[in-house]
Amino acid sequence: MRRDDWRLGGLVLASAILACCGCEGTGGGSSSETTSSMTEATVKGTVRAGGKPVSRGEITFNPANVNRKVPPRTEKIKPDGTYEIRTYLGQNVVSVAKTGTNKQQQSTTARGFDVQSGDNNTYDFELP
Repeated sequence: MRRDDWRLGGLVLASAILACCGCEGTGGGSSSETTSSMTEATVKGTVRAGGKPVSRGEITFNPANVNRKVPPRTEKIKPDGTYEIRTYLGQNVVSVAKTGTNKQQQSTTARGFDVQSGDNNTYDFELP
């Protein structure tokens, strides 16, 4: 009887492991589904420093990861502080290079932004 208990316990453990592994990546919008996606979407937003729009500089979205080897996407920030950029779905690391009047650059990297399908992605970036 003891041997049957071990078999039953092993079967339950194996089933639990398979259930957890099998569930990953199911359901709409899971990041594991989009990390290798080559589908693009538009992201719009405003870059601010101290609450005021940044009028010069560039914003970069880097969608590269172990499953997707692609170059970053860079776009100029408009005089009103807004930007619009196309990048790949999934996690993107976002950075801003702000050019001041004395040509100094301030570069800041944010945490990742998860780009979703469609063109309704908004990411406002606040510099310190």
